Amino acid sequence: MARLPEANVNQQPARVAPRPVVGQRGPAIWERLARYAREVWAELKRVDWPSRPELVASTIVVVAVLGVLSAYLGAWDAFFTWLFTHVLAAR
Repeated sequence: MARLPEANVNQQPARVAPRPVVGQRGPAIWERLARYAREVWAELKRVDWPSRPELVASTIVVVAVLGVLSAYLGAWDAFFTWLFTHVLAAR
């Protein structure tokens, strides 16, 4: 059986973190909201916004993909509606 290392007898106990004072609070809600709004505005200034042609092209792609997927799902829905209508009507 392996030996356990001997504990250091001169070791100091760990410090306990001080507890926060019960009545102590952070900044008021309006100060936090104002700071949040300032930070959001500063972040929006740093965004690399797309140009108008890029925006139009991206919008066209999204609408086209949405149309294709809608037609695809609509076709499957119509097929299964027809299938189940005829299968259940045959009973």
